[in-house]
Amino acid sequence: MNKFEAMKAEKDGLDVWPDLLRHAAEDTPIEEIGEDELNRMKWYGVFHRPQRPGTFMLRLRLTGGALTSLQMREIAAIARELGHGTVDITTRQNIQMRDLRLSQIPGVLERLSNVGVHSLQTGMDNIRNFIGCPLAGIDGMELFDSTPLLNAIAEAHQMAGKAMSNLPRKLNVSVAGCRDDCGHAQTQDIGFVPATTDLDGRRVAGFNVLVGGALGGTSPRLATALDVFLKPEEVVPFFLALVGVYRDNGPRDIRTKARLKWLIAEWGEERLRAAVEARMEAPLRRAGIDERLQIAGDHLGIHPQRQVGMNYVGLHIPVGRVTSDELDELARLAEQYGAGELRLTIDQNVVVPHVPDSALSALLAEPLLAKLRPNPPAVWRSLVACTGNDYCHFSLIDTKTHAFNLATDLERKGIQVPRGTRIHVSGCVHACGKHHVGDIGLQGANIRLGERVEEAADVWVGGKLGEHARLATKVLTNVHVEDLPVLVEALVRQRFQQTVPLSVMQLLEHTNTLEAVE
Repeated sequence: MNKFEAMKAEKDGLDVWPDLLRHAAEDTPIEEIGEDELNRMKWYGVFHRPQRPGTFMLRLRLTGGALTSLQMREIAAIARELGHGTVDITTRQNIQMRDLRLSQIPGVLERLSNVGVHSLQTGMDNIRNFIGCPLAGIDGMELFDSTPLLNAIAEAHQMAGKAMSNLPRKLNVSVAGCRDDCGHAQTQDIGFVPATTDLDGRRVAGFNVLVGGALGGTSPRLATALDVFLKPEEVVPFFLALVGVYRDNGPRDIRTKARLKWLIAEWGEERLRAAVEARMEAPLRRAGIDERLQIAGDHLGIHPQRQVGMNYVGLHIPVGRVTSDELDELARLAEQYGAGELRLTIDQNVVVPHVPDSALSALLAEPLLAKLRPNPPAVWRSLVACTGNDYCHFSLIDTKTHAFNLATDLERKGIQVPRGTRIHVSGCVHACGKHHVGDIGLQGANIRLGERVEEAADVWVGGKLGEHARLATKVLTNVHVEDLPVLVEALVRQRFQQTVPLSVMQLLEHTNTLEAVE
């Protein structure tokens, strides 16, 4: 039994709450709190940050990335008063708050709860934030609005309590009724994608199911079809049954081989399907017609909604990091020009929905939109960066700074990056920046230059989601971060059959020979 399974066997993560309150009230020094207790606090979204001793990250739960202006203002206020005045929008349509002290956590959670925001089971071996389409209910092309179903799944998960608090590893889940695969279902442990089938002589809309996607670790995998079609009312029972099968049968001995993909590797999709069918005590239909038409765009810019005279405006958050003042302004804009609602995207951006035609000009003239641009150059539009080593002890590099500098350099040079080009930056092998599915992916590394250890990146190219999905291929290792702008410029030119200067190719050859840090 590995140490994490021993920890969970000793005490369920949900049972740490009284201890968390006690340590907060007594302001217990971090070194006096055991490693197991610190890990159990992650069941409540509370993460100690070893590289900033004594401080904690709080990971929220925002189902489908939806929140109100009131909730946004409270998050901004907490970050300003108690944190360092910034928060990160994640690739799970979520928010992470930084630099909190343990003594502050109970009060912060109470303040958030008062506006309907929670953090329960957002870490460790739990089901993480449920991903949905940020345009649910307003996209004129969607098969149906999946918002009620997404909320029903989230409620079922919350009501399950300890029945779902001790999984072999985490589960990532997406549910989207749009035709654009806004949940990037192929990267999820469980992905529900829109589909249709003929039942009793009529066409019925529902979901096909993908399983086993996971990008972290040394064996990334894209999700595969389970060959199941579900009517919307069948999704929650199916979800509970599948999670139960994984909980009871998923491998637990080796921590790095405990995700759902490893159970599928042992069983195969058909055996997993049969096990879920047996738990539901009802036959499952075979998959229907896949109704996805494309992979999600960037959701940026001004677009008409299905509601006549209404628009949504997607605003770009550079590398997903936003200040308290900007959050306050976003809340104000949502109230003044929309319906007091905001939606986060998996590309770490924000959508303001329900903007009337008559209000568009005034909204576009707002000073905030000069920074959070609705139509940034293509190099920014699908640029994703994980937290980085300023707050994550796994990350080997400062991902956000390097990603920001990279895009700034390419924009300054006027490099024409084709629309839709995805540049993804992860700080480590855990792949939170999803570099395996980027056109260009960067994974943090360290190199030795003389006596110095400096930041670098391994380079991956060719990742793709959709009908012809594939994981990216690693083409270079140990590229010094200072060389990344010219390298990415070369890759862009090469990829789109432009001229690559010889000096750049010589640089690539040189950077591939640097010694990696053991």
